[in-house]
Amino acid sequence: MSSEDGIKKLLDAERTAQKIVADARQDRVQKLKKAVEEAEKEIKEFREKKDKEYKEYESKYLGASSETASQLATNANKEIDTIRTETAANKQKVVDLLIKYAITCDN
Repeated sequence: MSSEDGIKKLLDAERTAQKIVADARQDRVQKLKKAVEEAEKEIKEFREKKDKEYKEYESKYLGASSETASQLATNANKEIDTIRTETAANKQKVVDLLIKYAITCDN
């Protein structure tokens, strides 16, 4: 019976080894999943940080740009209004001068 005991011990040892290998594989898979989750979390945090920095930069510089554009448009409209007012005020004088010079032709 000693050979049966030896075979039994070998089978038990093989089962134990298979269990150890299976546990190690499962542990490796869990560690890999955990590492992937942590990496995804870090990537998400990094992306959020960079998005926030970009939005701050955008509001700081592009916001000023839109203010400048609106200020330029306002100034341009004021100048156009001034030119229209001056044109309306001097229109008749110019017409009168043109008629006067057209009528009086000196040879």
